[in-house]
Amino acid sequence: MKKGFTLIELMMVMVVMAIIATLATGAAMKSIQQGKIQRINATSTVLQMALMNYRTVEGHWPLVSGDTVSTNSVSFSGTKNALVFAPLLESNKREYVDTSALLTQVPGLGVLTVREALSRKVAPESCPIGYPDPEKSGTFNYFKVTIDFDYDIVKVTR
Repeated sequence: MKKGFTLIELMMVMVVMAIIATLATGAAMKSIQQGKIQRINATSTVLQMALMNYRTVEGHWPLVSGDTVSTNSVSFSGTKNALVFAPLLESNKREYVDTSALLTQVPGLGVLTVREALSRKVAPESCPIGYPDPEKSGTFNYFKVTIDFDYDIVKVTR
């Protein structure tokens, strides 16, 4: 009797290996997406803490000079979040946040780190902070900043 495997046995092993590889790939992709979402949430928390730190040190919320707020709460979403983050990005105040980990989308330059955008002489008011959407490839979203003046708190959300 000959020793070895039949063609059917080899094909069955390959089918089982393909099924295992498919399951592993699906689990890995889900894990990668969860990691991206956790990074976005961590960045949101870091930005929120930077804004609160600015408020504590400077004595007021960081708003681009000339802005007046007459309501008890104000929200900045989309590219308007640059109005709140710009004072944190000024060269003499960069200790509030590490700009190398933050992303912005600059017209004509695409998605860059905030540090790179500032080094290319992009004005802080033109650097809204955002993140690549983990669910929609190629989409860039911006953080929403809500400042509640009655309770003196800030919230940064996706």
